[in-house]
Amino acid sequence: VYASLFKPLRVTRHQFKKILACMKLIRSLKYQEVYAQEKITKVDSLSLVLSGKLVVSQNQRALHIVFPHQFLDSPEWFGVSTDDYFQVSIMAMEESRVLIWHRDKLKLSIMAEPFLQSVFDHILGRDVVKKLMQVTQVSESIASNGFLPSGSYDDAEDKPMLIMKKSVEGHGLTALINRQLQAIPRISKYYDCAGDPNSWR
Repeated sequence: VYASLFKPLRVTRHQFKKILACMKLIRSLKYQEVYAQEKITKVDSLSLVLSGKLVVSQNQRALHIVFPHQFLDSPEWFGVSTDDYFQVSIMAMEESRVLIWHRDKLKLSIMAEPFLQSVFDHILGRDVVKKLMQVTQVSESIASNGFLPSGSYDDAEDKPMLIMKKSVEGHGLTALINRQLQAIPRISKYYDCAGDPNSWR
């Protein structure tokens, strides 16, 4: 985590230890286990995927997949209080491990250090942009050839992980998730602009 996300931004190991001191736990998730559920799970953490894959859904439609070294709740970091609830459902697609920080504790810890504040704003802001781009990528990929890309948006190549027959509505990813992950709860909202290909600009 340090080498991948923080060291390139010149965060020292001493500063990273301060960040780790705000960690709540490392949570293991089983296949199909729900991490967050709409209007039930409070936004009181900041969570980074260490291993595995998790799917984010809206209205029973899969938006994108969260891969290792991506955050599960980066959109909620900006302007959402810990009294609010998730507006999405997040479920493990395979056995996964997630590093979870105390959100308020972390924010208080870095408040006195403008550099660390800037680091988190940069990392999480970039993560949000990637998520919006992934939503567009997945939608366009399925619409054109029924492929679900295998890796994160950082991948140089777009290799298919799974080949799916498109449904009548063209929601191949949704059909796949419904087959693999039964009982995905209904989601009311995710990004207001999730369906807009230019929303991340």
